[in-house]
Amino acid sequence: MGVELADRLAQALGLPGNPSSSSLLHQNKDQMQEALRKRGLRSIRGKVVHNREEVEDWWRELGAARVVVKPVAGAGSGLHFCNSLEETLAAAEAEFAGVDYFGRREGALIMQERVEGTEYIVNTVSRDGIHRVTDIWVYDKVSRGQSGNVYNYARILRKLEAGHQELVEYAYQVLDALDFRYGPSHGEYMMTEAGPVLIEVGARPMGGHFPKPLLGHHLTDVSLDAYLDPEAFERAQKRPYRTSGFLMNKFFITPQGGAVASYPVLAILRCLKTMAGGSLAPAFADFRLPTMVDLDSAPGNILLYSQDEDAVWRDYRILRAIELRCFSALFEIPDRVKEKTDPLPLTPPSADGLGGTVYILADERPEEASCQGKDGAAGKRKQESCRAVILTPDDLRSVSEPADAGIFWMRETYSLEERAEFLYLLICSLRPGAQIRIPEEIYRCCSIGRIGMEVLLETFGVTLEVPEYGADRSIVGTVGVNDAAVS
Repeated sequence: MGVELADRLAQALGLPGNPSSSSLLHQNKDQMQEALRKRGLRSIRGKVVHNREEVEDWWRELGAARVVVKPVAGAGSGLHFCNSLEETLAAAEAEFAGVDYFGRREGALIMQERVEGTEYIVNTVSRDGIHRVTDIWVYDKVSRGQSGNVYNYARILRKLEAGHQELVEYAYQVLDALDFRYGPSHGEYMMTEAGPVLIEVGARPMGGHFPKPLLGHHLTDVSLDAYLDPEAFERAQKRPYRTSGFLMNKFFITPQGGAVASYPVLAILRCLKTMAGGSLAPAFADFRLPTMVDLDSAPGNILLYSQDEDAVWRDYRILRAIELRCFSALFEIPDRVKEKTDPLPLTPPSADGLGGTVYILADERPEEASCQGKDGAAGKRKQESCRAVILTPDDLRSVSEPADAGIFWMRETYSLEERAEFLYLLICSLRPGAQIRIPEEIYRCCSIGRIGMEVLLETFGVTLEVPEYGADRSIVGTVGVNDAAVS
């Protein structure tokens, strides 16, 4: 929002900056494309439309099967992917009735042909018309039909690959055509079969909070060099493009909006070895998740960073699997959780078949507990080799010796967020190779059901085991490396 004002101030004060005559080129998406066409650069066919008749006329003239409808100026909102004239008219009428990103009622929209390919971010800083690439990212998005594609992640490009030099050269040509002289720019480009083409570019840094070590620089520092330290800018411009590690910005994708009962995601994030930052502020606003249709409506994002790229991908796959298989294991939305069935039993479970010390984590400590199972004689024979210890959450935080097995016996006295945290702490209290069980009576009555509890175990480093024939329906897993130090 400060682009036009900054240009005017720089010009009035005689300071380095972008000419105010170019301000609209850095905001108006139609004028961006028109400037490229005048330079003979690859562009996207489109037109500004103001009413239903103009939409119909341009649909016929464009002759494209799929179009994009979006505001003339904005940032990440009001985007519609349309596959028919009817869808296009409906999207246009909805947007005509609203206001744009700047709160203005323009009464105008851009209607463009839809281009296909891989979407890239090219971030640059300019000094006196000389452009330096600071970082390049690759987008991954998930289709939401007419609402467009929601952001899944953006990953840093660690080194250039075939085709990327052409992308950078084209980005330089775009910045020249749009009269970028000073400061940062954030450009989004689609790499199509015909080559790169501009989606839009803004005279600003990329959004988000990236600690300096993750990129090897901070975008504001690089921007200040462009204005205040030309020698530092030139030195950095001549350095080879490298990153200090592999960085991914994962955006949470909500299946639908709604009130949030609890946040199990907080326990899950603790066990992600590559987590380096992020924000869940939107998910905590009024304890509701927005219905996600674009970047602005994402409930939050998580930065994953490591020198080991495989480690980042592992943590990403954990988060994405939970999103797809049991979203309430991240953000518990009451109207999406599994309905409760039978009442919960009051007696503690049997530790039958488990040797050594067995920690049974319960909401409260019952009067007695033993290893005796339903088969009295068999249970008595095992008592000598098994010591069952009933623990409450308060006890669990102070255990000093790792146990040989664990049973998660928490009913619903605590929220799902708290129980996820206690499950993690129970796992941390077991030795590597220990067995952990979640009885059927517990997961059946849990709001996230069996699949949700299994997903949590996998996330916390537990390997799920093949059930034995004839055994009860407990979830059984083996604990991996003990991460107690993390807690």
